Amino acid sequence: MRIFQGAICAAFLSTSLFAQQAATSPTPKSTTSTAQSASSEPAIKPPTNPITAAQIAEMQRLTGAAETKKRIVESAMEYYRRSFPPYIPQDVVEDLEKSLRSADIESHAAQIYPKYISTEDATHIIEFYKSPSGQRLIQAQPYLMTEIQRSAIEVAQQTAKDVITRHKAEIEAAQQKFMQDRQQAKPSLNTPSPSPSTPSTPNSPQK
Repeated sequence: MRIFQGAICAAFLSTSLFAQQAATSPTPKSTTSTAQSASSEPAIKPPTNPITAAQIAEMQRLTGAAETKKRIVESAMEYYRRSFPPYIPQDVVEDLEKSLRSADIESHAAQIYPKYISTEDATHIIEFYKSPSGQRLIQAQPYLMTEIQRSAIEVAQQTAKDVITRHKAEIEAAQQKFMQDRQQAKPSLNTPSPSPSTPSTPNSPQK
């Protein structure tokens, strides 16, 4: 029963950590090939008339991109401060934070938007963002995302608990077998150690 309860706790911790890291930690550079990365992108045909640089700047201004970047940097630095070993000098941490704040995220966004958003779509999107409904969405979005992430963690934890409960007998049987196999693999204290072989002594020469 203790092992079973431990499995539930482990499932809770793993789902919580996974969701928190997904929400706060920067994504590491992928080690997969460019072809694999491209295959994971949605199959959306690039627009004939892509969004303009002026439209991108307007959308970023309306949606508070600068404030979003600030929150991203704060989350990234919180993650790095927890992850860095204690011997990392403070000036390195400060330099990292300063560099992240001055990183040019906007230019990267300007290269991504035209792949998916047309000039016509951007016009309607900007009109919506300027409307009272659009402004309410922009104001509510950070809180919406926080609650959605929290809800996702709760659902994942409950799902893990339900699955583990359904497989309780199977988990306990597997645990017992695992412990028995480990016990059998250990050398027994009652088993005598093999004595080293004694080299044969040559016969004395006959006198």
